[in-house]
Amino acid sequence: MSKSTYVIRLAILFFSLIFSGVWLVSQSYASGSHGDSHGGHEEHEEAKGPNGGRLLEKGDLTVELLIYESGVHPEFRAWVTRNGNSLENASLSVELERLGGQVDQISFSWDSNTAFYRGEGMVKEPHSFDVLVSVFLNGERTEWKYESHEGRVQISEQIAKKAGIKTAVAGPGSIKESVTLYGKTAIDHRSLSHVRARYPGTVITIKKALGDLVEKGEELATIESNDSLQTYPLVAPISGQIIDKQASRGEFSGERVLFTIANYDQLWAELQVFPTRRGQISRGQKVSITAGDRTFESTITSLAPGGNGQPFAIARAVIENSNDLWTTDLMVQGQVVTSENPVPLVVENQALQPLRNWTVVFVKVGQAYEVRPLKLGRTDGKVTEVLSGLNVGDRYVTENSYLIKADIEKSGAAHNH
Repeated sequence: MSKSTYVIRLAILFFSLIFSGVWLVSQSYASGSHGDSHGGHEEHEEAKGPNGGRLLEKGDLTVELLIYESGVHPEFRAWVTRNGNSLENASLSVELERLGGQVDQISFSWDSNTAFYRGEGMVKEPHSFDVLVSVFLNGERTEWKYESHEGRVQISEQIAKKAGIKTAVAGPGSIKESVTLYGKTAIDHRSLSHVRARYPGTVITIKKALGDLVEKGEELATIESNDSLQTYPLVAPISGQIIDKQASRGEFSGERVLFTIANYDQLWAELQVFPTRRGQISRGQKVSITAGDRTFESTITSLAPGGNGQPFAIARAVIENSNDLWTTDLMVQGQVVTSENPVPLVVENQALQPLRNWTVVFVKVGQAYEVRPLKLGRTDGKVTEVLSGLNVGDRYVTENSYLIKADIEKSGAAHNH
């Protein structure tokens, strides 16, 4: 999509939302300068501790909680104090409930070298969750709950439909390896008929003209046989269009072709296969035939020498053309599938968006949409293998995902790490 088209589509959506009186309501954390670490994200500024983390207080007990990620994988760090005095004997845990219900349990241990509690394990992106912090000290448990949502927006079903946001369920698929061949369309030789007089004689009547459409068995002309002087009809052996006519009333038919009929309901894509590709191409392979904005999925049905000393073979694939969208001698490109590799999880390429230093998709749970950074594998131009960041069964946005990205960026819900 060009930049100008993108701007126009955003403007259309913007004004349609104004006139309908509803907006994409962001449930994102407030923007701000996070630097190399962050202590959670909300729509208002939370209290900060001396180490830059979120400050949680109850009575004389204070916890400062920070997600630290400068030069390390994101990890929790915490400082626990009572009446301003550092505590080393607290039992600290954090529970993170993510969109969709997944819960991450983080336990902490005291690090005497750094004088803080270090969370065990990496805090996976996105850092978007409902947080439960628990401190067990001297037989008493103290808890704090808060929301820390990052890269998340709320969009009603009505607005999503109006914006053209569509989704699909992530699941297994296959990555296709392919080669590109070039050629042109041609009439299927089985759909071309050269009509001659069965018994040479005089052409008495002509019933059809050049360009006429005829049905199989329909009369084209009448011939008077020179041998029997009997008149008989010359009929069309196939249905199609008369593309050549060499018969006129009163002429002697001889053995020449009087009518040529072509049926364009089926065409061939004739693709050139040069020696460097010959070992990769065989009958039965799937091929996607493209000419401009026209595409047809077909199969290679024959593979034969090019003839006349040509240095290539010809791979032929049928194009069904009952709607007359294709013509002969049209330059085409054929994407031939040479292998298909099944993989556990794929996403459609149109769903992928760049965000920060990631490639992401947006998952949908209810009316909430949230970013999912992905680790990607192989691609075939239509789908891409997902190595991590998404689960089988997740519903993700396939069409107009750029609108969700724009809303997240507008609301400040995609911070700089």
